[in-house]
Amino acid sequence: MKWLEHLAKACGAVAACFLCLIGILVTAQIVSRMMGKMIPSSDEFAAWAMASSIFLALPYTMLRGEHIRVTLILQFLPKGLHKSYELLATLLALGFSIWMSYYVIEFVYESYQFNDVSSGIVTVPMWIPQFGMPIGLCIFTLMLLRRLICCLRNQPLEDN
Repeated sequence: MKWLEHLAKACGAVAACFLCLIGILVTAQIVSRMMGKMIPSSDEFAAWAMASSIFLALPYTMLRGEHIRVTLILQFLPKGLHKSYELLATLLALGFSIWMSYYVIEFVYESYQFNDVSSGIVTVPMWIPQFGMPIGLCIFTLMLLRRLICCLRNQPLEDN
C-alpha cells in the first residue's frame, strides 16, 4: 500500500504548511498592530489553519507510529495477549474513525448545501476551511484499516 503511505506523507506536508501559515498570520497580525492596522479575519484564518493541520496530520502521525498509545497496559499483559489487545484497540479505533468520518462528511456537506458562510469581516463559505477535516479523517481511517491488516498478517505496523 505504497500509495497510501505517499498520501499520508502528503497530508503531513500539507499539515506542516498550515502550521507555517499560522505562524505567518500571527506574525503579520503583530506587525500590523504595531503599525496601527489590522488584518481582517486573521484570527479566523489562523483557527481554520489549526483545525486543518490537526486533522491532516492524523494519517502521517499514524504512518510514523507517533500516536499516543496506551502501552502501560501492554507492560502488564502476558505476551500472548499482546496481539489480541492490538487487534481490539485497532478495531475500536477503526470503528470510531469510520463513525467520525461519516458525520464530519455530513457536516461539511450541510455547510455546502446550506451556503453557510463565516460571520467575520471576510465572509468565506464554511465548507472551504472545513474541508481538511473529512480528508484527514478519511485517510486516517484508511491508515487504521492498513494497521488492522498488518496486525492480522503479523507484519510490522510502522514504516518509519
